[in-house]
Amino acid sequence: MPNPRFFYDDGFSGVTFARPAFMEIIELAEQGLVANLVVKDHSRLGRNRLIVGQLMEEDFVRLDVRYIAIMDNIDTAKGISDIVPMQDLFNEWHAKNTSDKVRRVMQSKGMSGKHLTTNPPFGYMKSPEDKEQWIVDEPATKVVRRIFDICISGLGPTQIAKELKAEKVMTPTEYWNSIDRKCSKSPAVPFGWVADTVSNILDKQEYCGDTVNFRTTSKSFKLKKRLERPKEEWQVFENTHLLS
Repeated sequence: MPNPRFFYDDGFSGVTFARPAFMEIIELAEQGLVANLVVKDHSRLGRNRLIVGQLMEEDFVRLDVRYIAIMDNIDTAKGISDIVPMQDLFNEWHAKNTSDKVRRVMQSKGMSGKHLTTNPPFGYMKSPEDKEQWIVDEPATKVVRRIFDICISGLGPTQIAKELKAEKVMTPTEYWNSIDRKCSKSPAVPFGWVADTVSNILDKQEYCGDTVNFRTTSKSFKLKKRLERPKEEWQVFENTHLLS
């Protein structure tokens, strides 16, 4: 196999196929630039039996790609065993079982009143002594307080965003990047406050000192999109941290 090239999808679930490296492989295959696709074991291709089945039985045939899974002794050049669809099913069950276990752990943690969010909202930070506790992040908190003060004076989110932009106040993303907190990259245009960002801050009950869990849910372990829950399904624990 001449001209080998290595692709890595570390940190991405095999349930989804919107993985950067996998998408690049398919794009190259569509251009006729992939002759062989070799993986360590079959589950590395993916853990969704429907998509994996389509790839092996239709897409790889159409694209003339030879697929090899070393540990599972799969080589499409020799034909596909009737056992392979069962392997796909077990691979998906493994992903579902793992998802169910994580969901139960998060359910237990959330019902105990602990924060479920990975990162505290703008204005808070994790306590160095206890990562489960939030403490006030003073520079960010000054901005949050100003937003609420301007709102109380009678201005709406759009007007507040314009004022913050005019005053060259860093957005949450810009501020987090300035203190090396992991988040998305800062936008190309600095101080880009928008009404949605302001509204999101004004809507957060966490700024009252409460913990709010189970705001969102997902329809399936295969779907990463989060859906808003009705407020009556939220779990609210009052006075769990200092007011921002």
